[in-house]
Amino acid sequence: MRTAIAAFVAALLLAGCQSNPFAPPAQPPQPQGPQIQPPPPTRIEQPPVTQRQRSEAHADLAAGYYERGQMDIALEELGIAEKIDPTYARVHNLYGLVYTVMGELPKAETAFRRALELAPNDSETRHNWGWYLCTHGRARESIAEFELAIRNPLYRTPEVALVNAGKCSASLGDVAAADQYFRRALQLKPGDSAAAYNLALLSYRGGRLPEARGLMRVVMRETNPPPEALYLGMCVERKLGDAQAEQSYALQLRNRYPQSAETRAIGTAGCE
Repeated sequence: MRTAIAAFVAALLLAGCQSNPFAPPAQPPQPQGPQIQPPPPTRIEQPPVTQRQRSEAHADLAAGYYERGQMDIALEELGIAEKIDPTYARVHNLYGLVYTVMGELPKAETAFRRALELAPNDSETRHNWGWYLCTHGRARESIAEFELAIRNPLYRTPEVALVNAGKCSASLGDVAAADQYFRRALQLKPGDSAAAYNLALLSYRGGRLPEARGLMRVVMRETNPPPEALYLGMCVERKLGDAQAEQSYALQLRNRYPQSAETRAIGTAGCE
């Protein structure tokens, strides 16, 4: 009897270990998404720095020192730049500017000529050489240099060369050419205050007072118009008989430039 009971219990235990025939089938394992192994880290090789790039870096430093008036340090940087790449035209253009400020004119002229030998189509060098000529008694020669700069379609600031060509033409007494240069500059850049001031000055001297007044409105859009511009505006309004506008210019002169020659001339019989 005990044997039969033991066999029955063993059968029940065995049945309990088997899966339930009415249970839902086990879900098959879901496949995982594709696994992409990241590539091994690669070392990015930087292209080697060229001699021209090294020279450019020192030329940029020299230009910064030039703008701050530190000519001695500018010359040091230019010396390094030239040693690295003596064929880089910008270095010689900057030499020309620095030597001009220092009053070493033969060196300045040699530097500008060397820059133009290396890069005859560089408009900035053409402009700088033209300005050098204009300000050193050779204004007639300068006009051709400005024209060469202006004709280059890649020149970024042709209005600057146009304004300076106008100034040099005026210094030669060629008022008609100066007038055209200033007008061309304003066509390229309608808000150019330098072109507007110089054309206003010509208009004032030519008796075209309403035109001069309109041009002075362009000049006065500048944040800090220079004293000569404020003085011209005062004179224009004095000639036109607008006392209130005249006093406005005079007040700005006194407040902004109390020590200027233009301020000292307010009470005189100027404006001729």
